[in-house]
Amino acid sequence: MTLGLIAAVCAFGTLVAPALAKKKEKPPVFFGKFIASFPNGKPIEAGSPAADKGHGELESLNLAKGALHVEHCSPLKSNGMVDSARSETFFQDVHFKHCLAIVQLNPGLKEELVIPPFTLAMEFHSNQSAEIGAGNENEVEILKPSTVTIPIGKKAPCRVTIPSQTIPTKAEAKPEHLFEAASYETEKEETGIKKFPAGFQEKLDIEMSFTKIESWVKPNEHCIYAGGEEGAFDSEEGTPAFGFVVYKKGSLAAELEEITIKNGDLGFETKEEVEAEEAKV
Repeated sequence: MTLGLIAAVCAFGTLVAPALAKKKEKPPVFFGKFIASFPNGKPIEAGSPAADKGHGELESLNLAKGALHVEHCSPLKSNGMVDSARSETFFQDVHFKHCLAIVQLNPGLKEELVIPPFTLAMEFHSNQSAEIGAGNENEVEILKPSTVTIPIGKKAPCRVTIPSQTIPTKAEAKPEHLFEAASYETEKEETGIKKFPAGFQEKLDIEMSFTKIESWVKPNEHCIYAGGEEGAFDSEEGTPAFGFVVYKKGSLAAELEEITIKNGDLGFETKEEVEAEEAKV
């Protein structure tokens, strides 16, 4: 009986082992990496980050179902800190100044005016999604939770608030998917500076087209909530948007160009480019 029991246990173990082996976690999906370097070999890392800056253009920013619609700003400016030579995320503070907006916070009443400057922090991901919100002082990450508030109207009687969020929203739960809401390209600019032996400097270009951006408006005597499909009033105490009307169909289309590290290279390598380099080694 003892020998029979041992044999049975061993047989059961043999059957279970392959089944358990099949449950190994899948390797993470790889889409590419943001790359940064100095031709002189100076390291870029957490203890020795590199400052960067860029410029760009706004195509449109539409929030709170048309309550705030911006189509013109002075050229966008951006800046950040790169603290890794290779990373699947890239942070930028994007500055909006001298923006002309069409404001419609009350039914039937439209106003065209210049809104005060504001900054939107953006963390771009290699799967072509992004996180937006308020940036940390060290210019390398989004603060969570955080909000960016845009005052509009005379003496700012109304405010549109953008909470920290992932766009598209699905990207937070499914980072292994490609979302194509942002695209990245390495621009090579010829230079005769001896610091660049290859004869050119690499700079990063980013195009973005984000939809379903969440924004909040707090109703008051100047900002009337019409109800219906335009938004949903959050009446649940303790929630981040308590007392606000929540809209979830905002959009942002813009581009950032020539994001540059002084005396250094900055760009994006696709999965195919990384694999081609590895194959050469």
